[in-house]
Amino acid sequence: MRRRFTFDDSDNGCFGCSPTNQRGLGIEFYETDDGVEIEYVASEELCGAQGIVHGGIQATLLDEVMCVTALAKLGHTVVTGELTIRYLAPVPTGTPILGRGRIRELRGRSAFIDGTLWLAGDEQERTRAQGRFFRHDDEG
Repeated sequence: MRRRFTFDDSDNGCFGCSPTNQRGLGIEFYETDDGVEIEYVASEELCGAQGIVHGGIQATLLDEVMCVTALAKLGHTVVTGELTIRYLAPVPTGTPILGRGRIRELRGRSAFIDGTLWLAGDEQERTRAQGRFFRHDDEG
């Protein structure tokens, strides 16, 4: 199963996931049996070193795919408590980036989620993340 995951909240102004934030990334999400995936092409203005996607943008892509994994699979929003990023190989701008989030463990109000980035057509993992996410307080 792979279906597009959409946001119904018109007040969502999130830099990463909002479909209406004109200055945001406008990431598209796809729910799968195991988690959530993204497809994204970072433009040159999102570079750090020339031609390489800025590390902060890579971290944002991973944070977003992991948070949306929690929403899709657990049915509630989360906030990031801890995020560890490991940069393994350069991620070039202008190239389709694929990302994936998978829940590793649930413990109380915490979800431990793993995320990865790689390039389309390339099985080499480029960036890896692990995070601890907490259920959003507004939802009890």
